[in-house]
Amino acid sequence: MLHIIDNFPLQRSFLENIHSGDTVILKDNAVYAAKQENSKESLTTKTLAHLNLCVSQADLLLRNISNHELLRGVVILDNINDYQDILLDDIACRSYN
Repeated sequence: MLHIIDNFPLQRSFLENIHSGDTVILKDNAVYAAKQENSKESLTTKTLAHLNLCVSQADLLLRNISNHELLRGVVILDNINDYQDILLDDIACRSYN
């Protein structure tokens, strides 16, 4: 399932409703959740490690977050085509906006 999130910090209810292998696109302020320094809480770290985590390059640039600050394995979506490819791959979508 594809989840699109734009709020930070991540809500506990979100963390409880995702499953291993789900794809999560962090948009807007939610990109802060992909930073290494913001994932010290063990539940968040363990949960995010089992997901296909994606962030927009534009959102990173707007918030002055460099690629080396991100958790290992985070996919950076460089353009609209990358974003559309993920949307096509995951039919079921849940948005937390």
